[in-house]
Amino acid sequence: MSDELTERAAAGEPDACMHLAKRLMRGRGGQRDYEQAVLLFDTAAKAGNSDALYWLGKCYLKGLGCRRDPAGGVSCLENAARAGHAGAALKLGTCFAEGCGAPQSAEMAAYWYRRAAARGQTRAYDLLLALSRKS
Repeated sequence: MSDELTERAAAGEPDACMHLAKRLMRGRGGQRDYEQAVLLFDTAAKAGNSDALYWLGKCYLKGLGCRRDPAGGVSCLENAARAGHAGAALKLGTCFAEGCGAPQSAEMAAYWYRRAAARGQTRAYDLLLALSRKS
């Protein structure tokens, strides 16, 4: 990994933190390091990066690099979705549809799927259709 990128991330630069954290999650340029990635996502999230909140939420939901905390994951996703992150809105809809980290609620799932669809997540339409068929 680039020494410059590592230095910028160590200095707390949000874009560098995100770039390095995603590399660490995917194992690009070395081995995967979920714990370090979570720390970097957290730094970027505290700087207001909604994509970092999305990734942090996914880590908490699965317990990647941190203690599994579905409710904390939903909280991160909700903050990211409210900031306009389409992927977070889609994932949040699934959390409500499945009752993972949030009470199971078709109504809330549909709400978040509609918000994801409005932001360009075409998969949200399929999920809305599947949700309506369950009702």
